[in-house]
Amino acid sequence: MLSGRYFHFRPVLTVFAALGLAILVSLGMWQLKRLQWKLGLIEKVEQRLDAAPVSFEEAVRRAEVGEDMEYVPVRFSGRINQVDSARVFGSYEAAPGYYYFAPVKGQSGRSVYVNFGFVPQSLSKFRLFEESSAKMAAMQVTGLFRAAEQPSPPASWFRSVEQSADGLWFVRNPSRFAQSTGVETVPYYIDSFAMEGREWPMGGTTRLDFNNRHLEYALTWFGLAATLIGVWCAFSLPRR
Repeated sequence: MLSGRYFHFRPVLTVFAALGLAILVSLGMWQLKRLQWKLGLIEKVEQRLDAAPVSFEEAVRRAEVGEDMEYVPVRFSGRINQVDSARVFGSYEAAPGYYYFAPVKGQSGRSVYVNFGFVPQSLSKFRLFEESSAKMAAMQVTGLFRAAEQPSPPASWFRSVEQSADGLWFVRNPSRFAQSTGVETVPYYIDSFAMEGREWPMGGTTRLDFNNRHLEYALTWFGLAATLIGVWCAFSLPRR
């Protein structure tokens, strides 16, 4: 009894309220887990950015035995292959364009796809080097070690892993690029640092500022859960 009103248990209302409460609390707990993951990611990236680069081959070996090598600075030397380059749709500072990936063949004979950076949409016929350039002989790349992109739901429901009609890719996955060209590569790539004296592609565009609003989202879900409890209590009290 509350202020002359008696509590009246409503089975159907209670069932739906319990289901809604379970969903809202689960979403809140999921956001708290995401918060911890995001804080760990930010701390990891901050610690690794200033480290001296290791060889790409060493990074691959360590990654294949289970070590987390994401965002570790690496270096790699080889010969670039522009014929088998890949363009991955994207944007930079709200400008549409693509990210220019090209395989660089090392001394072992295996190639590594390198994300040389962002190219605006207006440069659709972009080439990194002219075929006659002496720079085609060899080059050294430094950048960040990255694993192939594997979108998870719901992003994977809307992003195609195949090429579009005009040759654009939508997922940064060197294994997919290699399947269409026959290049022998590994499921990792390098996000190149900016190249001095070169405007395009614009290197050094790896996203390192991570939006962290998970605590806010968690409090929102828990607040909705509390509101639902209040609504359930209100409707469980009969009108006078």
